Amino acid sequence: MALVASMANLKMTHVPYEGGGPASISIVSGETQAMLATIGSVMTQIDAKKLRPLAVASDERVKQLPKLPTIAEAGVPGYEFTAWIGAFAPARTPATIVDKLNAEPAKALSDPGVAEKLSGQTFDPMPMTPAAFAKRLKSDYDKYGRLIKETGARID
Repeated sequence: MALVASMANLKMTHVPYEGGGPASISIVSGETQAMLATIGSVMTQIDAKKLRPLAVASDERVKQLPKLPTIAEAGVPGYEFTAWIGAFAPARTPATIVDKLNAEPAKALSDPGVAEKLSGQTFDPMPMTPAAFAKRLKSDYDKYGRLIKETGARID
């Protein structure tokens, strides 16, 4: 949300919660007015019509809510925040081993059954080469580094 606020020039009050559950209760009850959450953590409330999704944070629309625009499409051009899960190895791991460690999960994620199962849990596979993942890490590091400097965010 700090990135949305920064890019859209909005003033928002950060309200910290002890996780997605309490945050979801807060927004459903009307205590808070907006939140950014993983789709899986709020899909039950969306399906029950207790929450109205406004946009998705990724750079592309999602399979689970295909009519829902991205935040960029909804009026914040260039916005993108995609949560990801990555695998890491020690820095000096030989490239042949890194490639093998990357190939096996990529192979599993390309299996239609695995992809469908993950998508049903609102996890959409996005396998990458080690070089593409390194580029993504650098991009995210730079983007959020600028945001932290701009907002003065800190770990409490």
